[in-house]
Amino acid sequence: MEDTKIQWHPGFVAAMNLEFKENRDDLIFEKEYNLNTKPLETDLLIIKKIWLPDW
Repeated sequence: MEDTKIQWHPGFVAAMNLEFKENRDDLIFEKEYNLNTKPLETDLLIIKKIWLPDW
């Protein structure tokens, strides 16, 4: 069997967008976010926005 690489990142990110669709306005999705220098990389980083009151 041939060793083929599957590009699953776009499908994974799309699935996470669907999973968090109710909170999408409160989140930031960073695809393939570099943690430091290569090869340290995460597939998806989800950041929750903090809303501060207008004073």
